[in-house]
Amino acid sequence: MIRQWMTRLFVGLMFALPTAMLSAALTQADALGVTQESQPAQLACKACHADFHEAWEKGAHGQATNDPVFKEAWEEQGKPQQCLTCHTTGYDPEQGTWLAEGVTCQACHSPVTANHPEEPMAADRSAKMCGTCHNETFFEWQVSKHREVDLDCVGCHDSHGTTLKAEDASAMCATCHRDRASNFAHTAHSQMGLTCADCHLGQLDGVTGEGHATRDHSFNVRLEACNQCHAYQMHDPVQVHLDAPTPEPPDAMAAVETLSVSAAPEQVSPVGFAVVSGLVGFAAGIVLAPWLERWYRRISRDEK
Repeated sequence: MIRQWMTRLFVGLMFALPTAMLSAALTQADALGVTQESQPAQLACKACHADFHEAWEKGAHGQATNDPVFKEAWEEQGKPQQCLTCHTTGYDPEQGTWLAEGVTCQACHSPVTANHPEEPMAADRSAKMCGTCHNETFFEWQVSKHREVDLDCVGCHDSHGTTLKAEDASAMCATCHRDRASNFAHTAHSQMGLTCADCHLGQLDGVTGEGHATRDHSFNVRLEACNQCHAYQMHDPVQVHLDAPTPEPPDAMAAVETLSVSAAPEQVSPVGFAVVSGLVGFAAGIVLAPWLERWYRRISRDEK
């Protein structure tokens, strides 16, 4: 009886070890090193759209996978594969593969038109398309006046070069808000070197969120923007603050303004997968051990 159980335990271990090792190897596979599919033949976009291709190649979309800042942050977080949904084109989360590195032409110009250039290539210029990756910015834009007048992302941003369509944000604003821009040039704020973006595109606080938003695209002037310069002039006469100001009180609005929900999961250790797989293999080995022993005995008798 003891011999039979020893045999079963041995067979169980023989099943458990390779199963656990295989599971650990699969979960530790390097997403950038072993899961990338061979890239298909790329569309010959550059032949006709050389300027667009050059701008794209040097822009954030073209460098989305290879950007050193992204790679460093990605590696520090344990290389979460969900990041590749936006930093590659055609990412398949089930297989862990993608069609091309970076945000390529196919990301927005899809499906590919069969008889292009005779027929124009499909192009999704909607803000919703941009919002698939730039989640927080898209959410802020939805509550803005720009959305109410149908001014979406490509109205200000060059999607190929990922830059503004003007030399700076203030020049971009002036293309629509000419009267306000002209009047602003004569204000005390302008004389102090402030621009439209300093108040209407304020820097976001806290950890960068989904879509790596760094500026508030609701275009509303936040209280914090005023407090940066007028923290001690909001409610008291100027005479109160002739001496050196007291330490700035805590900003009660900061927690609300920077509130966000992070969807980034914690990195899962492959040890758990290996242990579960090993237990399954061990159980399978114990169950199959009697049949394997009988099969072995039968073969031994036949050989004799």
